[in-house]
Amino acid sequence: MSVVSTLIHDLEDSISRGSQDKRVENLRRVTDLFLRDSEALTDEQIDLFDVVIARLAAAIETAARAELAERLADVGNAPRGIVRSLAHDEIAVARPVLTRSSRLSDEDLVSVALAKGRDHMLAITERPTLTETVTDVLVKRGDRVVVHAMAGHPGARFSQGSMATLVDRSRADDALQALLGRRVDVPEAQLTQLVAIAKETARRRLAEALPAADRPAIEVAVARSATSLEAAVVPGRRDYSAALGLVTGMAAAKPLLESDLAGFAGEGRFEEAVCAMAYLTGLTVPAAERLFREPEAELLLVVGRAMGWSWPTVKALLALRGPDAAQPHQLKKALDTYDGLVPATAQRVLQFLKVREATQRKGYEAAASRQIRSNVR
Repeated sequence: MSVVSTLIHDLEDSISRGSQDKRVENLRRVTDLFLRDSEALTDEQIDLFDVVIARLAAAIETAARAELAERLADVGNAPRGIVRSLAHDEIAVARPVLTRSSRLSDEDLVSVALAKGRDHMLAITERPTLTETVTDVLVKRGDRVVVHAMAGHPGARFSQGSMATLVDRSRADDALQALLGRRVDVPEAQLTQLVAIAKETARRRLAEALPAADRPAIEVAVARSATSLEAAVVPGRRDYSAALGLVTGMAAAKPLLESDLAGFAGEGRFEEAVCAMAYLTGLTVPAAERLFREPEAELLLVVGRAMGWSWPTVKALLALRGPDAAQPHQLKKALDTYDGLVPATAQRVLQFLKVREATQRKGYEAAASRQIRSNVR
């Protein structure tokens, strides 16, 4: 490394008296040298490269700095000092390291977000993952474009405070409502608030667009759109929108039957089976979905007995709970339980489930409506 050190020091000495082209040429030579030996360099040697590259980069034009950023962005041990400096440079230079460099810590990204503008924040949102430390700052400082980029980013993680802020901002932003509705990490309470916001938005816009329409017609339209949204943001973390549309269309063409449900379950079409079960039982899609997530299968068996479904249909539904539920000994145990259920008792349990769901939903909607009215005041 003594030869390398000598070369670097010679290049450093030439910085002050070299031409622009000579500086760019020297920067490329030093960068080539670093990239060639980067895996074998010690921290001390990397620090030496950091000093020299930084001095060369400070004296060259934007295009050359952008080239340097591109070359260093994917290097796992790139000199931290120059990477930080490039991240604070104009966006043409900063973008490669902001979007890709692993040498930038959360604190570095926060520093850039606080010091720079939209373009730099958008570049940060292109990173594969974003921690709560970073998104907290971006939610506070970012404009609509930045917020949308984060809300649509599956690798972004949000604190409870930031998620609450996003949901609140969605009151006046339909696109943000849709982006949040597709996320898998929105807490259930805030999902409920999101549904209530979507209902209020739909109700207001329908009333504005159709002032002569009667109130019941508007409420029916709102209920339908809200059902679709609830399906899309069900806490089970699946998107039921397409399945709900299919099942609703089938039911509009002809009565939905147990055989339709059994067909979906037998083919392993989980979303369609859940939506068909919700339609047939009168449960909400989230409530039907929870039957498959319960630690034990008893509640699913109770609903099946209440509906009078045959054992083959119930067996196909049990298989959707996972491979363990389809084991012979588990199925034998489930069949014994199923045969022992009294239909009248099972029907009372199902009715209780529906009443509980309706009560909880009314409570959520009332709370959300109060919040909306207080915000309007």
